[in-house]
Amino acid sequence: MSIQPLKIENLPQPEVEILNLEDFLVSADDEVKEPIPILAHIDGTHIFTEDNISMIQGKAKSRKSTLIKAIGAAICKGNYGLLKSNYSRNNIAIFDTEQGHFHCWKSARVIKHLSGKNINYYKVSGISPAQKKFLVEAHLKRNPDCGFLILDNIVHFMTDFNSAQESTELNMWLIKMKGDYNCHICLVLHENGSEYGNGKAKGHIGTLLENTCETIIRVEKNKDNKSQSIVSAKAMRGAEFEPFTIEMDFQGTPFLNEYIEDNYKKTKF
Repeated sequence: MSIQPLKIENLPQPEVEILNLEDFLVSADDEVKEPIPILAHIDGTHIFTEDNISMIQGKAKSRKSTLIKAIGAAICKGNYGLLKSNYSRNNIAIFDTEQGHFHCWKSARVIKHLSGKNINYYKVSGISPAQKKFLVEAHLKRNPDCGFLILDNIVHFMTDFNSAQESTELNMWLIKMKGDYNCHICLVLHENGSEYGNGKAKGHIGTLLENTCETIIRVEKNKDNKSQSIVSAKAMRGAEFEPFTIEMDFQGTPFLNEYIEDNYKKTKF
């Protein structure tokens, strides 16, 4: 006997709609393929896959943006340093909510220089959270070959990062976007505390996203060598990649190195 559609009561318009319970049923008898890998460490550990959300967290000026450049170059080119990719929907996009036009342009230029490919880099500072969300979905609608996008910084897609209601709504929107467009959404978020901090992502939104994300990457300055930062897997659903370090030259070019704790010898890539 078929399950009758359910009418949801006590919800404001336009949320009231007819839902069929069978549409949400996951059957163990179905044949479902694993999500397509987007980026991996050279040791073979998958970092990002389609239809998922991830987060890069760290203190201000911890070189999160430097890591973004390396990730962008690896996905566009197929490899960069310790990162590799064999992803076909690699028309990536970055939505930057903080930097001015010059620094956004400079970041886009570095990624092009490293990969040989222009990417869609949007400067969306100075507009409302609702407008930012509209532009993200407009890009995904127009670019079906975009399987990976970065939202830097996710707190600027909301008005109060400590609001439980707003955090829940933003989290639901992210889940809807990655599902509707079968893409991976990589979020950037600051940490609380001092320079080296306690590893806690900022606000209520950070706590909520820690439960949602497939991968959480932490970037922190190396206490023994402030010219480099340590990139590590704070949490992953599968195996975790080995930590590595990242540095940047005066032109903004990222350099990835194997991290050898308590040993200043390193292998450059």
